[in-house]
Amino acid sequence: MKTSSLTTLTILAAALTLQAEAPRYGVQGLVNIPLGDLKTYVDSKPGPGIGIHGTFDLGDGHMLRPRLDYSVYPEASFATVKRTASNLSLGMDYLYFIAGKPEGLYLTGGLSAVRWSFEQKDALSKVSSDTTKFGLAAGAGYQWNATVGTEARFLHSRVSSGFQADALQAAVTIRF
Repeated sequence: MKTSSLTTLTILAAALTLQAEAPRYGVQGLVNIPLGDLKTYVDSKPGPGIGIHGTFDLGDGHMLRPRLDYSVYPEASFATVKRTASNLSLGMDYLYFIAGKPEGLYLTGGLSAVRWSFEQKDALSKVSSDTTKFGLAAGAGYQWNATVGTEARFLHSRVSSGFQADALQAAVTIRF
């Protein structure tokens, strides 16, 4: 009984904290530079992406940011074989602003569920596969003013035991 009461109080305290500051919403433009196995699969071609997010200022430089991102890697050709990759990511980032307020330099870390889609085709066949895996992210950013920020992050997602889909991501964020 004590555990459920403590859990309920924790949830209520978190909900009140999140409502202390009105959430802000925004968009981001992304460029993903593939690394490791993903780099080989897409022939080192960078992939553009877009996303939407919300920010919840928890005070004292702490912020939560739920986000939805979509990235696509351009078609890579290997002789007669063509490959494409894309992902849809739904996650939550934690941001810590060094100055103690939501401006300037910040560090970020996050978890997400990533839906990967791969396609390989040649003159005779077309093979598609989809999988959903966990993703991890870590990086740093700079909030230039209340609206515009920039960010660099390392993204990691293991697609299978022999395939890691890692990337360096550069982003421009705009909050409304």
